[in-house]
Amino acid sequence: MEPPRTTAPNARAMRVIHLALTLGLTLAGVVFYLVRRVQQLPPLVHSPAVGIALAVAAASALVVAVTVVRPRVPEQAPEQTRDSYWEDATVRMTVIVLWAAVEGAGLLGAVGYILTGATAPAIALALGIVTLATLGPGRFEQGDA
Repeated sequence: MEPPRTTAPNARAMRVIHLALTLGLTLAGVVFYLVRRVQQLPPLVHSPAVGIALAVAAASALVVAVTVVRPRVPEQAPEQTRDSYWEDATVRMTVIVLWAAVEGAGLLGAVGYILTGATAPAIALALGIVTLATLGPGRFEQGDA
């Protein structure tokens, strides 16, 4: 006879994943800022085109994530609880892909900032952090039924 399976509540697990991604991206931004400003690190790449290219790539990735991936997240049915909504593997995978795309965009901005010290990649990083923070699990839920 098999013992009953116990799993962590899916809604809580998604909140933990989202928090880890958001805090990780924010911490990367803070560390890169401190390295550039406090240590007064000279630019590692002297071409401003690199910073602009990474900022454009980051902004493009954000646009794709929000306009292409976000609409593919299934809606929560009115009779579903938070945990039953997050039990669906399609929902979990789509949301994690969305979060990964937004974090990737933010990391592109972070790399552009650490390499060049330019403002445009720093703005792309900030947009990535704000976008990731606003796309939390609560954004996809309608509340408990």
